[in-house]
Amino acid sequence: MAAVTFGPVCVATIKPLTSDTLAVDLNIRVAPLTIPGEKRGPILGWRRAYGESKIPRLALTRLKALIQDFRPDTIVVEGTPLVRLLDHLRPSVKQLILDMHNVESDLARQVPRRKWRRPFSPDLRTLERKAARTVDRIWVCSDLDRKRLKTIIAGSIPLDVVPNGIPRAEEKLHGLPPMPDSTNGFPAMVFVGHLGYPPNVDAAERLARIILPRIRQALPMAKLILAGRSPNAAVQALSALDGVTLVKNPHDIRPLLATAHLSVIPLTTGGGTRIKILEAMVAGVPVIATPLAAEGLDLVDGQDVLFSGTEQGLADLAVELCSDLGRMENLRIRALDTAWSRFGPQAIREAVSQGLG
Repeated sequence: MAAVTFGPVCVATIKPLTSDTLAVDLNIRVAPLTIPGEKRGPILGWRRAYGESKIPRLALTRLKALIQDFRPDTIVVEGTPLVRLLDHLRPSVKQLILDMHNVESDLARQVPRRKWRRPFSPDLRTLERKAARTVDRIWVCSDLDRKRLKTIIAGSIPLDVVPNGIPRAEEKLHGLPPMPDSTNGFPAMVFVGHLGYPPNVDAAERLARIILPRIRQALPMAKLILAGRSPNAAVQALSALDGVTLVKNPHDIRPLLATAHLSVIPLTTGGGTRIKILEAMVAGVPVIATPLAAEGLDLVDGQDVLFSGTEQGLADLAVELCSDLGRMENLRIRALDTAWSRFGPQAIREAVSQGLG
């Protein structure tokens, strides 16, 4: 949405339109490249590297027609899974940008093979290097990812940091929400994320099976809400544990955050930056996390968030914070200010402006 500041914007989506893709800024044109129920037909290419999406040739035909109609100055391709589009789009536009939400080759190396159906393949680095030779600029979401990518690709292609911004920021009031009621369980903790994604599944299991029971030794009314898309069988089994509630595929997590006292995020693998942390910070929910969970956000331990690398350390921090409501309030205030100043609409507009060259 920040790009609207600089001219007309059209979002082309390979997937059919849903209620989520319809709920965008009214100044942004949304164009589906596939239709519900339509046979996919042939796809681009026959040999697929791990990490690539299957793109129907019909979608490419519609995309080329859309480009002829819209005549963009710049095309931004969202993520490494769509790199097969780059060669087809290169002749059609003056400036071609790849927006890398993760350095996928680095992310794949982190995830244990037993938790990832398709382990790391050197094809990922081949994809990233080929993409860098095709596009004019690459966007990454943190300075840490920029440093990682520099070790993989050659040449002097501009690498711009365009952070993940606060979701639906224009709809949010820049004010500290009141502390939730504590009569129905204190602390109420929330963990938000795609619950079929291996790093999130691992974090949810450790949170429900190890961290929550340790917190309940000191705070017996503590409870945990796991909320997210596509929970797998392992996550669904966690809802049978005492004090654990599972919310499947929530349309809007803001009501859940409004009732939470803490967000505990024990991630040990992953890449990019965690939007779930920004959402908690602007909702006034203190974040307790592993350092890796907040990697790339450059948050200050003890001021913006609280960090520990162990399950026991995370549990201890939660108990200590809940026993000092003044400190909890200070953490809420500082986190809110940090999120708005560094990841709010104005900061993202400035980053997009630089990223567009």
